[in-house]
Amino acid sequence: MRRTLAGLIFGLAYVCASLAISGWLLQRSAFDPSRTGDLSGIVMQDSRIKTQISDTIADAVASQRGLDKETVRRTVNAVAGTREGAALLGQVLHDAHARLIGQLRGPVRITGAQMALVVRNQAVADMPSITLPVPRVTALDRIRRILHWMVPFCALFAVGFFVIGFMLHPNRAALIHSLGYGMLLLALLIVVLGYIVPRFVVPSLSDSIWADVPARLANDSLPLLVGLAIVFGGGGMMLLVGTGLLRRRRRWNAPVSTYRYREERRWG
Repeated sequence: MRRTLAGLIFGLAYVCASLAISGWLLQRSAFDPSRTGDLSGIVMQDSRIKTQISDTIADAVASQRGLDKETVRRTVNAVAGTREGAALLGQVLHDAHARLIGQLRGPVRITGAQMALVVRNQAVADMPSITLPVPRVTALDRIRRILHWMVPFCALFAVGFFVIGFMLHPNRAALIHSLGYGMLLLALLIVVLGYIVPRFVVPSLSDSIWADVPARLANDSLPLLVGLAIVFGGGGMMLLVGTGLLRRRRRWNAPVSTYRYREERRWG
């Protein structure tokens, strides 16, 4: 009974730990605006995002400063197409992602100083800020809030369950065997929450072109996610196979006459 209870507690610990780690990976790929700003070059590879930014800036500059709209649009596209130019728009991309997931309540603003850097014309530096049309997606806001509480609480519960499980002194072989299942569960959740959800589920929640930003970040994290899934999945399989072989060896090495000896003592 004690061993069964310890196994159940360790199972809960592995589930909580898996949810905490995979949830953190989901936060990192789909709900971390600072990472979007740092990876601005990857985000700006989306031609639709680049076109929306260049069109918004070109329309504002042409109407307020009288500059040729097509010339401004081509300049912004050329600048934003480089890594250095995309970095100049890092704060704008950060705010756009924050607005999309509900972290930023106000509108996304592009200041005159930011426009001057990508337009390559100081005449627009004193222009008032313009608004970039980025919607707030309610579903993403709710998921962000859930992850904000789920990740730390699951981590705390995992630690607590591990401590209680160790206090119950479970069988070492059973502990290693359950650890193998826990690592397989973690590998599965890494694939699902770390890649499938931000790559396919999140973009389907909104028609906005900005909903594809998490998908691009997930693609950038794919080598890391594949490596983690292979490590945990392979490690879990090795533990399961190893403990299975150990149990089989113990059965073969056990004395055959043990049961018969008990029967003889009972009849005697």
